[in-house]
Amino acid sequence: MRQDENSAVFLDTTFLLPFLQIEVDIEAFSLDNFREFLTKIPEVHFSELSVFESKAKLYRLSRKNAVYMQALKNFGINLATLREDEKIVFHPYDERDDVYFNLISSKNFGLDSFDIIIMAQALDVGVLITEDKEILRAREDKAFTDDSILGKMKIKRWRELRL
Repeated sequence: MRQDENSAVFLDTTFLLPFLQIEVDIEAFSLDNFREFLTKIPEVHFSELSVFESKAKLYRLSRKNAVYMQALKNFGINLATLREDEKIVFHPYDERDDVYFNLISSKNFGLDSFDIIIMAQALDVGVLITEDKEILRAREDKAFTDDSILGKMKIKRWRELRL
């Protein structure tokens, strides 16, 4: 597992949203800082699950506010652009992820299945950037820190990064 946040990072769904024309409200986050951060990272990893979550969020938002209709229309084009970027890696769910899913779920962190999938897929990258409160709470749990596999992964909030 990679530990250096300057080599690769796994970003949760929240950080896919700006690529898809959806604003995010994260402490200390700006698009300029995000762009600068991305230029320093040779690989940026996302779960395929995040694609589905993003589309669902955008669909919900567009039903409440017409401002999001153009972003909903552009979703496929924006996603295709991301997929063409050699720096961005999307993770399909596979057997190894399932092994990690079972490990994480056995720890009873109180995570939902989507959070467990994100964590499972981030394990091999070694650094997960998230704003998810449940995942952030799990990183403090002794069952996480003392586990020989889980304890190697760094989980950070955006504001905790050295930019």
